[in-house]
Amino acid sequence: MVRCLARAVPVVVLVLFGQVEAAAQQSEREVQVLDSLSEHPVPDVEITVNGMPQGSTDREGKAQLRWHGGASATVRFAHVSYRPLEVRIPEASREEGPWMVHIVPRDIHLMPITVGRAEPEIIYQRPDLHAADLLINDEGLWVLAYEHPRMLRAEGDASKEILRDVRLVLLDTAYHEVASCPVPEDVFGLRHDLRNAVVIEGTRHAFGVGHIGDDLVLAPFGLEELRHAVLPWTDTIPHWIVGSNANASYPALDHLAFDPLNDSTRKICSVVDTFMMDLFRSEYKYLKGPEKVAAMNLAADLGVEKEVVAGYMTSFSRNVWYKPLYAPLFVVGDTLLVFDHVRWRIRKFDRSFEGAGEVALPYQAKSEGRYWSGNLLQDRATQQVHAVFQRNGTVWLRSIDPVTGALGGPFRLANSYPERVQVHAGRVYYIWRPYGSLQKRTVYREQMERR
Repeated sequence: MVRCLARAVPVVVLVLFGQVEAAAQQSEREVQVLDSLSEHPVPDVEITVNGMPQGSTDREGKAQLRWHGGASATVRFAHVSYRPLEVRIPEASREEGPWMVHIVPRDIHLMPITVGRAEPEIIYQRPDLHAADLLINDEGLWVLAYEHPRMLRAEGDASKEILRDVRLVLLDTAYHEVASCPVPEDVFGLRHDLRNAVVIEGTRHAFGVGHIGDDLVLAPFGLEELRHAVLPWTDTIPHWIVGSNANASYPALDHLAFDPLNDSTRKICSVVDTFMMDLFRSEYKYLKGPEKVAAMNLAADLGVEKEVVAGYMTSFSRNVWYKPLYAPLFVVGDTLLVFDHVRWRIRKFDRSFEGAGEVALPYQAKSEGRYWSGNLLQDRATQQVHAVFQRNGTVWLRSIDPVTGALGGPFRLANSYPERVQVHAGRVYYIWRPYGSLQKRTVYREQMERR
């Protein structure tokens, strides 16, 4: 009995081995996946065969399929940009090269969106204080904030806004408030020196601003010094500081360069409103005898012409039709640009103060000139000069090409009637509050569109 069982064992083992070998038989098939519209190969198609992952197609859309069992197999193809496809491997063409499979692109439906410019960004807002003035420099954003305006003012200051109970606030480059201090007197606003450092113009003093640790410190100095030694100088070039002797009451100015090492001054150019100057000088003819004598005596003492003295004596600049001369100088690269609005020309000078040509101002045409606000702004970070236009409360800026004088495309501010508009590093800053709102005056920022 034992011997019979021993002889039967090899037979059973052979039968079982044959069944396992048949079950372990593996089938293979190469496949290439193509786009049904373009016939281009589709890479990265995920493939499963009979529910078993097979990886993904290569750059040529090809993959090798492997499965166990007989000839029949179900293959699924999936790709994020195509409709899923599930098919069986065809029997007839098994040995005729790669199996070509076409998949159909998927229709992707997106929610409708509205494309537009970004909303103005709020930079500084307080529930208890108004923003009265602002200035941007390398230290950050300086804001002059107040609670109430001063309602009573001297006759000479009647046209100026005077603020009381004012605080100077410094925001860092991320626009977080890092320091502030009270200003000890009523003020007119913020000014800047030739290096764009902040200066406060008060009613009795001017104040330079310094730091002791994290605290702001105000250093008072005289208003005469501010008006005659600080504000006239606006920028620098190597070895020189540049500015002008502009006076709002006189229809002419000289642009000047001062060498502080040699204590010498050079005239860059003069700008004269000849029509207004003729009227200014003609005031002498209308003086009475004693007044003419006084004008001649003052002219002799001051070393100027008697007609000039007469124009000041009669307060010529207070006439309603008098328009102050506006001809700013800006440093752009290695060129000094004088915007001569009397002649409607941009006059160019090199750093040796020699003439380097001139071009027409672009907004002299009626279509542009009638909306020009009478103001130019320079981005101290990029040196780009912008003309400011305004119509019915809408304000827009256009860059000026220093070479040709051509205007760039307009950038319109989102809010109407903005105040204290400034440009720095390609962004526009201004003060605004909605009409009729209880919101305090707030500082906003907008990114200028690149053109």
